[in-house]
Amino acid sequence: MMKYQNILAIAAAGLMVSGAYATETAQRGEILEGINMFTPEPTDANSNNLHKTHAHMNSKLGTQWAVDMAYGYWHTNGAATNNHNNYTLLHAQLNQRIVEDDLNGGTWLRLEVSGSWGLDKRSAASDKQFVDGVGEFTGMHADIYGPHDLVIPEVALMHYFNGKRACIIAGMVNMTNYFDAVGPANDSFHNFTNGGFVNSTVLALPDANLGAVAQFEIDDKSYAMLGVSRETTGYGYNPFGDGSSYMVVGEYGRTILDGAATVRINPFFRQVEEEDKNRKNAGIAASIEYTPCDELTFFARSGFGAKQDLGSSFDFSCGATFQGIPGREDDFVGLAFGVFKGTNSVEEPTNNNREYVIEAMYSLQVNDYMKLVPHIQYIKDPAYSGESDAVIMGVQAVFSF
Repeated sequence: MMKYQNILAIAAAGLMVSGAYATETAQRGEILEGINMFTPEPTDANSNNLHKTHAHMNSKLGTQWAVDMAYGYWHTNGAATNNHNNYTLLHAQLNQRIVEDDLNGGTWLRLEVSGSWGLDKRSAASDKQFVDGVGEFTGMHADIYGPHDLVIPEVALMHYFNGKRACIIAGMVNMTNYFDAVGPANDSFHNFTNGGFVNSTVLALPDANLGAVAQFEIDDKSYAMLGVSRETTGYGYNPFGDGSSYMVVGEYGRTILDGAATVRINPFFRQVEEEDKNRKNAGIAASIEYTPCDELTFFARSGFGAKQDLGSSFDFSCGATFQGIPGREDDFVGLAFGVFKGTNSVEEPTNNNREYVIEAMYSLQVNDYMKLVPHIQYIKDPAYSGESDAVIMGVQAVFSF
């Protein structure tokens, strides 16, 4: 089963550049390195991924690693069962260089591990967090897979060539590590937690499946990518198993406004195997993020898919993160809104086929390795009920290494 909730690649901030750095010229290979590697992002002030810097310290040895661990508590109104949940969460990534080539970038092994575990009886006994309190396309947290799950979304080889301006990644690939990487809304550990803001629900990018990604830097302001992935297997299953479901997705990205904004466009095609027949779906998604100053970043996403009953057929989300407390440069406030239109087929009719989500959060940096992230979410018409809503309140203690 394809999961629409996918975890974030820590280094997938891509091309986001703040106004303070807009006059700098990107070096050869810098765009792809920003997408694939764990390099410090001094311009990515609002994301504040401190673990990128720690990982970069090991890069001279050919090893880059990053680990996020978190304790999270969530409480909601109006759920059928499980009106609260306690979880511990894990996300870890490794880049290990296996062939050194300073001119072209070398060959690397990429490994990603993620997990979630319920910490009380009710959380540990149910795979349905909050049940009616969570919408079909907008789960409370994009990195909760269940009450006792350890998953491996990616094990792949990454090879650079053409003077670091081109790269191929192949193996068991997590497509969310490379595509649709909107910096201020692409990290459920440090930024927004609701799954509708972490990745496009129209793209519904696969992970833990056999696939490949080809990347190319067009110039110092733009790049292009093409990815192909199976969608047959889930976590714990043989990625070489039977099945003909697959996805092809592209991305064109370009910085504009003297580097202060980045635009991404993602066309896609999907074939889904259902009951001995193959169904096809095509569509397009797009996003923009804009940083007019170091303290403020705006973002917006939207997508459209032709087949409404093969997933989310339309989504739109937007929001901003803001650093507003003098002397607390590492803290920021976030506010996001989204509308998600999903299936309303003849076989499974619903009263309403749209969900609406609002999330507000605050990131409090305690020290270099720990932050607290309280947040509140409002979901109107969860699971397209047309007659209910849910308020989810939570807090995360995130430890980054």
